[in-house]
Amino acid sequence: MSERSRPVIMAGEKVFLSHVLAEDASLLAQWFADLEFTALLGQQGRSYTLEQEQQWIRENATACDDQRTFAIVLRDGERLIGTCSLSNINLLHGIAELGIAIGDKTAWGQGYGREAVRLLATYGFRYLNLYNIRLWLHSFNERAYRSYLRAGFREAGRLSGATLFDGRRYDRILMELVREEG
Repeated sequence: MSERSRPVIMAGEKVFLSHVLAEDASLLAQWFADLEFTALLGQQGRSYTLEQEQQWIRENATACDDQRTFAIVLRDGERLIGTCSLSNINLLHGIAELGIAIGDKTAWGQGYGREAVRLLATYGFRYLNLYNIRLWLHSFNERAYRSYLRAGFREAGRLSGATLFDGRRYDRILMELVREEG
């Protein structure tokens, strides 16, 4: 068996969380140039360049007091398929916001995102002593909604019609995972 090129920070059955590396920028730029992908993340009409992704890695890929960002890597073949993060971390109150982006479309619908969310939540509860992890999504992203429910999140509220996309209004949904429920 060959030696791993990425450190394993949190290991699951199919994926593991690792560091986002400078050399990941070109792949991230490909994903974030895709308008379908960025729309699912709530960034309708946005497309990002290689230079912007390099800057994002410099600014976000290292741990700081209020954010932790990880690469999502397939265990089989060590292929990078996305990123996930805890942001707006408030250690005093034990809360944070979760974000995830599976950029590799061939990895969609395989359960990798759900597993990465569970790993990230475990990291937050175990190592950051979080009590509540929340996330926001748009109601048109039904696949993500179902995945979050299967990962243990529950709907905590909605902002009716708060997102305008392609001429239609959609709800912004707040979901949460509380330590006792996780």
